[in-house]
Amino acid sequence: MNAKEQIREQLLARWRELWPQEPGPPRPPVFAGHNRAAERLRRQVEYVKARTILVLPDPVLLQVRINALQDGKTLIAATPGLKQGLVRLNPQDVALHLRSRMLRGGSLTQAGGQALRLPQSRLGRIDLVVAPVVAVDQAGVLLGDGRGLADLLCALLWRLGALGPATPLAVLAAPEMVVDELPHEPWDQRASLVVTPEEARRHPPEPPSLAGLKDLPPRLAGLPLVQALLGMPAKEQARG
Repeated sequence: MNAKEQIREQLLARWRELWPQEPGPPRPPVFAGHNRAAERLRRQVEYVKARTILVLPDPVLLQVRINALQDGKTLIAATPGLKQGLVRLNPQDVALHLRSRMLRGGSLTQAGGQALRLPQSRLGRIDLVVAPVVAVDQAGVLLGDGRGLADLLCALLWRLGALGPATPLAVLAAPEMVVDELPHEPWDQRASLVVTPEEARRHPPEPPSLAGLKDLPPRLAGLPLVQALLGMPAKEQARG
């Protein structure tokens, strides 16, 4: 276990003590005040100006997904584990009274939107990405849950042209989750906007790194979205 993995395990154990979570694999915590952080994000210029927002499927970001449709934006929702890729949802696709249920990760593919078949589907430009974290440091370096899904997705969409070099990456965090310094790998993304229930902090935006696309582990390389965008047929993956 390397230093990064040790830090992740220690922090996840601490967060479970602070904020009891639902049973399941370790994931970014649903922290106290996460809905207030979502409302604070709603007031930031990056969110206000955005017409299309990509939001990861974690429970802590449910209110962000609800707000996006409530505010008349196009929501690009990642499905859990990226196993079913991305879904495009517009406000008219999900009735107001159903949003708190249908915008949960496991229900996104039944929410009534358009399943995106990339690269054939026209994705267009994404104006803001919102991701969950286990921790973030004073320079915007992110520590995720170890699956690498946010890093992978940002790299793929940058390669596709859906993200620009200055597309903001926002994260929601409790004050306790903002730490002094974290280890940083070449493929790790940095947050340009860190939103807690009490404040918003900004860092210079950086384009996503493509370094992590070179040697993907089989669990990521085998995803249909990855194979479609990188041109790696399943039979070739099996040989590898």
